[in-house]
Amino acid sequence: MKVLYLSTWFPYPPDNGSRIRAYHLLRALAERHEVHLISLLQDDSKRENAAHLESFCKVWSLHESRWFKPGTLKSFLGFFSRRPRFCVDTFDPAIKAAVADAVERIAPDVIVASTLGVVEYVPDNPKVPSVLDEHNCEYAVVKRAAGERTGALTRFRYDLGWKKFARWEAEMCRRFDAVAMVSEQDMESLLCAGPDLRNLQIIPNGVDVQQFDPGSRSPEPNALIYNGALTYGPNLGAARYYAFEVYPILKERLPDVRLRITGRTTGVDLRGVEDCPGIELTGYVADIRDVLYKSAACIVPLRHGGGSRLKILEAMAAGVPVVSTSKGAEGMGHVAGEHLLVADGPRDFASAVERVLTDPGLAARLAASARKLVEERYGWKKIGESFADVVERTVAERKTS
Repeated sequence: MKVLYLSTWFPYPPDNGSRIRAYHLLRALAERHEVHLISLLQDDSKRENAAHLESFCKVWSLHESRWFKPGTLKSFLGFFSRRPRFCVDTFDPAIKAAVADAVERIAPDVIVASTLGVVEYVPDNPKVPSVLDEHNCEYAVVKRAAGERTGALTRFRYDLGWKKFARWEAEMCRRFDAVAMVSEQDMESLLCAGPDLRNLQIIPNGVDVQQFDPGSRSPEPNALIYNGALTYGPNLGAARYYAFEVYPILKERLPDVRLRITGRTTGVDLRGVEDCPGIELTGYVADIRDVLYKSAACIVPLRHGGGSRLKILEAMAAGVPVVSTSKGAEGMGHVAGEHLLVADGPRDFASAVERVLTDPGLAARLAASARKLVEERYGWKKIGESFADVVERTVAERKTS
């Protein structure tokens, strides 16, 4: 088949959660079909990286991302639109025209949209079936953030915002023949917004298991890692939670404990994180394995967000024991106490981290069980094949309907 793949995230290098997922699902489709890519470019994207993508797909066109800017006139007008403000502010007619041109010239058998960031560029064409890959149930993330707001007027405004987002997200999903969700929890959240949706499939996140060798580990005593970029709001919230509420408890028990947080921090308000004596910000790391192999444990103190956790899968594949909150481990299909430790509340979380750092037998058992779990269930090859099956089945069902 001919597949037109629209990606919100430029999928190479695969160095954050959304890029990793887009890259591996794109490759899986390209192993079976002729794939044409239209992608947005982020601030750190390098156009020359398109040469790597050209080795397995046709890069049709690339477009600079327009980031949401709350202070613009278009953003203000978004208050009066049925669409979320970010859609009104960031919509780019040039991308819409490029997609329409590609549809006319390529004549694709199916269009795949990677995240909500490109759904409004998918033409309403009854002749071409379409598949949406949702990396998160996005309105649920906005709803949880709204719940943290204080002040009656502010809370009212944010409540209106997430409810509008929920209606729009459900409406967008109805336009697609199939929608891939990464977890059961995300699917349930989306069904709350659109109970009539019958086109949802679960395609979990994965990990390239063969890239990680637990035998290469040389963990440093009491060295922790949180492999989540702080440019993502829930990750920043998790880092602050650790710095303010968990670290003060943990340092009383393990004075030399230190946490490395990987990923870009450009444009991020790091107050309360960068000045914490027990935290080291590594910045962008070209190969996460270098830091994982030095870590005695991976912590995931997330309290908000959606999707399923690539950061946990990477740690498990590398043989690094994991301690997570319930929210952080959501959608993992794990057994708490067997594959990782799950703890909520600062004192319980600190105690779980201490257990892993001071009990080598426990750490080894968790690491071995977790590695087996990702080998059996979360390899990208198997997940990519499942996604390609969904796309192929969608086209076949449209032809017979």
